[in-house]
Amino acid sequence: MRYLITEEGIRTLLQLPKSVQRKILDKLDYIFETENPFTYSKKLNHFEYGDYRMRIGDYRASFDLKNNTAYFLKFGHRKDFYKK
Repeated sequence: MRYLITEEGIRTLLQLPKSVQRKILDKLDYIFETENPFTYSKKLNHFEYGDYRMRIGDYRASFDLKNNTAYFLKFGHRKDFYKK
């Protein structure tokens, strides 16, 4: 399995501090290279930014799964993540 970050995902990722960006990308690389990504994921219901979410420390990442590829749509701090 592999992952890609959409334009919207890149926009939300770039709004985070540089140290957090690096932490998130390192964690995604580790998870998608060595382990089952769904161990760290939760299925979301009625959320406009993706079908799944992944917890990375105090931050969240939402993604859709299509053709064995995870498309990351949004990144953010957990306190703001589910707000519109």
